[in-house]
Amino acid sequence: MASPALIANRPRMEQTPRPRPAHLDYESFWTTEEQPGWLDRVLDQAATWLRDRLHLDLDLSVDGEVRSPDHSKRAQALHRTASKSRGVRLRVRNTNRDGTFIVTVLAVESLRGGWLQITVTCSDPSRVVRKPAVADQFLDVVEFADVTALRSQAEYTSVEGLEALEALIGSPDRRLPVIVAAPLDDVHFDSWNALVDRWTTQTAGIAHVISLAPPAAQEFASRHRLHAVLPGTLRTYPAGADLSDPLTAKTARWLSHRSLAGDDKAVAKTIESFVRQHAASQPLSLPSAAREWSRAFDRIASGKLRAAVNPVPVSLSERRELFATKRREFARSRQAPSLRRDESAQTAPPIPEVATASEAPIQDIEHLRRELTASQSALAASTQSLRTVQETLMLDGIDEESLLELLELATRTVPDQSAIDTLLDTNDSLQNRIEGLEEDVLTERSDKIEARKALSRLEDDYGRARREIEYLRSKVAEHSPEAAYSFTDQGAPQNPLGECPATWEMLADRRDLSDHGIILTASVKKIKDLETVDADGSALTAAWDALGTLAAYRNAVCAGTWDRDVHDFCESGPLGQFRVPPNKHSRGETGSTKQDNRYRKARLLPVPSSVEESGMVHMWAHFKPYMWTREKRLRIHYYDQVTSDGAIYVGHVGEHLPSASTTKLHR
Repeated sequence: MASPALIANRPRMEQTPRPRPAHLDYESFWTTEEQPGWLDRVLDQAATWLRDRLHLDLDLSVDGEVRSPDHSKRAQALHRTASKSRGVRLRVRNTNRDGTFIVTVLAVESLRGGWLQITVTCSDPSRVVRKPAVADQFLDVVEFADVTALRSQAEYTSVEGLEALEALIGSPDRRLPVIVAAPLDDVHFDSWNALVDRWTTQTAGIAHVISLAPPAAQEFASRHRLHAVLPGTLRTYPAGADLSDPLTAKTARWLSHRSLAGDDKAVAKTIESFVRQHAASQPLSLPSAAREWSRAFDRIASGKLRAAVNPVPVSLSERRELFATKRREFARSRQAPSLRRDESAQTAPPIPEVATASEAPIQDIEHLRRELTASQSALAASTQSLRTVQETLMLDGIDEESLLELLELATRTVPDQSAIDTLLDTNDSLQNRIEGLEEDVLTERSDKIEARKALSRLEDDYGRARREIEYLRSKVAEHSPEAAYSFTDQGAPQNPLGECPATWEMLADRRDLSDHGIILTASVKKIKDLETVDADGSALTAAWDALGTLAAYRNAVCAGTWDRDVHDFCESGPLGQFRVPPNKHSRGETGSTKQDNRYRKARLLPVPSSVEESGMVHMWAHFKPYMWTREKRLRIHYYDQVTSDGAIYVGHVGEHLPSASTTKLHR
């Protein structure tokens, strides 16, 4: 039965539980490149935190569990080794009047570094959980990073450090937001830095905090204008931000000097809220390895639960052997008092010589001797019977305490084992279902984020196009008002390739593509394999439109009405020509992709030997017509030779080729 203290500390249950918003939790994921041994330092800090903060003493070097006397605090440590990596999961539950707080620390150490994840949540659906003190302790003993090293305080940046800051903001590998602070002109820089540290104390581990020196702030503003940070303000750049993208002006949120002029605690709470809302609104899925480790530990914990309520049966002979071994070990260390009594009982005391008094009849003495001998025999038999009973029941003794313990075990209500098995099987089934739903949620979140970004860009493009139309119309109206307002929509131009094939296999087998100057050198098998990924044919339609754009571009070049590249054709090709929007095309790859030999090799694609003697060329330009999930995206790479031989060679139609961003997703 739960103790009164635990019952008093339990959170009050609501009739209808409300879902807990993700931004109320503390979540961090860090990597490190330190040599093996850093995990031991992390465990030392975690053990110290348990002792000092929660008064729990637990050896974290092995599997174990500990509870407080009132059961309000509980900690469990689990270990796992896979390949050349070792991992530890520490899960702590702390129940108080504010609810039950669950802190999970998952760390994995490998030969080349490793990673650490901290998650803190609460049973109260409306309570914001604060940064655990152990997070700062971890950052103090191990060099953790998110692209660049993480600090428990703000990092001060001069003009020389601006390139590193710009690289951090634009890095596709960054997971955490970047908070950039620019000082006021009339405030001493050291005083400003002290304020920044105070305001961002709760963001350690969940954001990068950069405080710009005055010259650096001025240079940053001159370089990036609307995307920079103003004096006396803070700006938060979410993961995936691009300083050259107009969308950044909307997504990078401000905290003005008027807001910063308030109470420091309120400012710190607002900044923390900014950071958490960024993480919740634009979540990045954990690397697949991290998800696999987390699920493996869930299965280990489930297995321990199953073993606890459904212990492995031990045969009677094994139990007897264990009992005999226990008795022998006990006898060697110390002779039991009960055994001494038994031995003394077995050994009949010498019958004292009875002096025969002249008045005592000899026959009375003989009678007493016979009764004494019979009593001793009965005592020995009873002692042997008790010993047999003790050994048969495998009791430590035959005293009252041992007998009461046996009685309690014999009369205890035994739960229905089949019901227990059913509950355990249901728990395992639900756990598997949860894992699948988590993957679905991550996919939906990623799709939602990409759709939101695409919508924002579309709205910007639409607004800019409307303004351009109004401007051009006003200019035309100055010379010919009738022409300015005589436009009639004749419908969208048609794909020059005609109707889209019904299947990917039919696309791969289309021989008439060469009639339009499109030569498929891509793997036919890879094209046909897309059938298993593209369930509703949406990607097939998008790919056909991309190929139709190439055909329209070739027609325009051959007709002499266009002399620029495909990307410009998508942006502003001749009126009436079929084309996809420019955001569906990329002129080339990023610098990091071109510089990495692995990624360069993946884009070395086949062409006829008449085009290149080696039969292979790098195809950097590509279409990005469709995205199934964040990890599965359609790409079409091509090599434009229209001005040379009138053809366009398509060397890849399939999923996204390896790159820095895709490698990150699959790590």
